[in-house]
Amino acid sequence: MVTVTGAGGVGKTRVAVELASRQLGRRADGVLLVDLTASSRAADVTAETARTLDLRAGAGAAATDSLRRYLTDRDVLLVLDNCEHVIDGCAELAATLLGSCAGLRILATSREPLGVDGETVWRLEPLAPDEAHRLFVERARQRLPQFIPNEETDKTIGQVCARLDRLPLAIELAAARVSVMSPSEILSGLETRLGELGGGSRLSPAHHRSVRAAVEWSHRLLDPVEQRAFRRLAVFVGGFDAAAAGTVAGLSLDVLARLVDKSLISTSEGRHGRTRYRLLETVREYAVDLLVEAGELDEVRAQHLRHFSSFRDGVREGWPSASAQQLVDELEDDYENVRAALEWALESDPCAARVPLAAMYDLFMMLGQADGLRIGRLVLERCPDRDRHRAELQISAGLLTMLLADTGEAKRALAEARELSSAIGEPRLEAWARFFQGLTATLGLSIEPGREHLEAARALHQELGIRTGEARATAALGLNFELDNESAHGQELVEQALSIGVAESDRWSQGQSHVYLGIIAESVAAHPDVATSHNRQAVDALRPFRDVTLLPVALIGQASVIAPRNPAAALEVAAAAFALRTRGGGQFPPAFRIRADRVRVTAQAALGADADRIWRAGARLGVDDAIALAFGIKRPRPAAAWGLSARELDVVRLVADGLSNKQIGSRLQLSVRTVESHVRHVLIRTGLTNRTQLATWARERIQ
Repeated sequence: MVTVTGAGGVGKTRVAVELASRQLGRRADGVLLVDLTASSRAADVTAETARTLDLRAGAGAAATDSLRRYLTDRDVLLVLDNCEHVIDGCAELAATLLGSCAGLRILATSREPLGVDGETVWRLEPLAPDEAHRLFVERARQRLPQFIPNEETDKTIGQVCARLDRLPLAIELAAARVSVMSPSEILSGLETRLGELGGGSRLSPAHHRSVRAAVEWSHRLLDPVEQRAFRRLAVFVGGFDAAAAGTVAGLSLDVLARLVDKSLISTSEGRHGRTRYRLLETVREYAVDLLVEAGELDEVRAQHLRHFSSFRDGVREGWPSASAQQLVDELEDDYENVRAALEWALESDPCAARVPLAAMYDLFMMLGQADGLRIGRLVLERCPDRDRHRAELQISAGLLTMLLADTGEAKRALAEARELSSAIGEPRLEAWARFFQGLTATLGLSIEPGREHLEAARALHQELGIRTGEARATAALGLNFELDNESAHGQELVEQALSIGVAESDRWSQGQSHVYLGIIAESVAAHPDVATSHNRQAVDALRPFRDVTLLPVALIGQASVIAPRNPAAALEVAAAAFALRTRGGGQFPPAFRIRADRVRVTAQAALGADADRIWRAGARLGVDDAIALAFGIKRPRPAAAWGLSARELDVVRLVADGLSNKQIGSRLQLSVRTVESHVRHVLIRTGLTNRTQLATWARERIQ
């Protein structure tokens, strides 16, 4: 374990990201970055780390156990960034994982060491004088390309850097003003601000005073509109897009661009091609103070909650809903914002949190099951209102508890949901609660109780005209009969369910039905192609939902199909399925565990001494690689073996053609700063140092 320490603004995160980038390709199982900026409690460290690894485990000890199991045999570099405000949680997690995961390496950034046995502390010092000078000039030229300092200006720049303790963040903020101020004017403004700050904050470390002075001075130079926008942006956690900035902070694109130009906001490209904006954490800390001083914190938090609550409204039509994938596509980059908004509501008005939480539970089901369950339980504890939103939350909590393998608690939550739904006259919700009661019992091999619930749920959904509910209840009922050795009737029911799912364009129902039909095809010794067809269609339907419950069952089914002719591939696929289910925070329920264990034991017996090695290799497979192996698919080769995105490749080709960043931006309809960001990222990925090297490299390797 290595911990990079140093003052705020010294560049700890930037150094850690650079080092982590250079480790890509050197770690068999990758590099994982956990940004702890949004974490507020020690318990959040484990939960956020699990979520980053896509481990949808429970909270506390359960999440720690899941992390330990997942990382035990993996060669991983884990980067824990911004540890100082949750340092105890970071230290506890690091000590636990390092003690049981031999291939794990941890890189942490913090303003102080974690104090873990075996920790190597690397204190990051401010820049050397010549480095600080070069950084100032480089950043200044980005604002004013014709900026060429003379001997006197060089001396002034040196004084500016010295007054800012040669801290990179402070220097970048100062250099951003070169387009409107001379270096001597910048120095004069900083001298004044540092004198004021030094008089009232002598208990603060000198370096911290320097960064705060630079931030405060930059803030003072903003006009009133920019100042208001700047402090209101502090409410965002983990970044934001332009639409959110406009709705929550009330700023225009022009104001946003001005704050970017003044280096108070950084930009990056989001997962779906949308530009993301972010206040650096040191800057955000200051902006939060301003927001509190202005008495606007509660108002802006309320607006923040309203904005992220607006993505989903109305009556929920299923778990998951038909629009689940769309919701995640829209909000995946803003997961931390959604979570923060709900947690703020929990503190001020728990009942205000229940409506958006009930509406957006799909987001937590796919991206953060432990967070969803924790917040849901707190809302249920703190808000006594007995209405449909409470019933929806009880169903959601019961479902997540079932997925996280706590059958007893799931039964209790679902029984409460059913009772409340009946009491308040919500038969629609009563039908869904009854369905999940039946599914929980059936998967636990309690056949008769499960059948009773499922038949009642099916009848209720039919009576209410809820076709998706009818499809899912009918499919589960078919599985119930299959598990009771009545395959013919079970198949008939599941095929009925599939027809409804297709008619309703309900992809989840279709995936569920194909999983069950694959099980039935295998049990009645149908032709292997029949089972393969159902397994493949199940995977295609469920993959967009990021499912870790039924999709692994389909993989197990396909492993069983290919085991006779290729036991090694079957064992790898089975291992990947077990690992995927473990990442969900639970185990296969008894109804599926029997088949999964049978496939594993049969393949291991056929492979002998090689079985353990093959199992470990399979457990490392990504979902898409496991699917490709299971069905003999040749995965399309990545656009480049260097981990570059398609957009980055476009930029690299134009660099090789000799175009400037401005010309590239015009050609690709990108901002110059975005092009600069792409070029920097490519240089890091490829280990090159300048554009000339990059152009030569690109001509040799990229068509």
